[in-house]
Amino acid sequence: MIKFQLHHSKLRTFNSQHLIDPVAFSIGPLSVRWYGLAYAIALLLSLFIIVKLNEKRPTFKNREQIFDFGFWIFLLGVLLGGRLGYVLFYNLPFYLENPGKILAVWEGGMSFHGGMLAAIATGYVLAGKLKLDRLKVFDLIVVPAGLATGIGRLANFVNGELYGRVVGSPKWEWLGVDFGDGLLRYPSQLFQAAGEMSVFLILLYIFSRNPKKGVLGFSYLALYGGIRMILELWREPDTQIGFLWGGLTMGQILSALMLIVGFIGLMRMRR
Repeated sequence: MIKFQLHHSKLRTFNSQHLIDPVAFSIGPLSVRWYGLAYAIALLLSLFIIVKLNEKRPTFKNREQIFDFGFWIFLLGVLLGGRLGYVLFYNLPFYLENPGKILAVWEGGMSFHGGMLAAIATGYVLAGKLKLDRLKVFDLIVVPAGLATGIGRLANFVNGELYGRVVGSPKWEWLGVDFGDGLLRYPSQLFQAAGEMSVFLILLYIFSRNPKKGVLGFSYLALYGGIRMILELWREPDTQIGFLWGGLTMGQILSALMLIVGFIGLMRMRR
């Protein structure tokens, strides 16, 4: 039986002692947390992968364009879009009553789906301004997305947030993790990390087959949406929302929309 003790550092965590210190290292008064480090590593790896893919399938004119794209997508998509997505999708009544808390990102609360929508919108506008093929840009930037979000899930595990549902069967207790409430829960963060990194590997394989433009982008939407819907079965729903229609979580509903859009896009690519 595996028991990890973790405590509160962001929303949806328990109060207990961390097994893994959320602070990676400190330089004087400055503390660098694993969560921030994960974002930095994910961004750098994504840029490196896109540069290498661009050499094999030219889409951007030079590396400077790639770095500019990465900066704005990270700032407006991942950070701003992720935060606004959480506000709109997961806790709107609270933030309507407390608008001053909307920008309090240090208190936790980021939405993958909000970040993805904002990243796509940002990329669409930037590609138009730079006169780049939007579908080819879409194809390239989604390839490392699964790896990047998978790294983020590992940081979620360190922080003890986005934890899993209670293990209901004794035969699965060996998978259980105690996040501080005395109950064995599935390490859903690790499940999602593995699932999202598998999306990255699948897209790399599809890329190697030199697919028609648009196939990679819509494959990402379909793959991530489908895998996320399944893995949410082991993840505890957000306490302020709980289960929604038909016992679905908000994450499953938003992921189902991704799956549908991805499937429709792939069907249009075939035609």
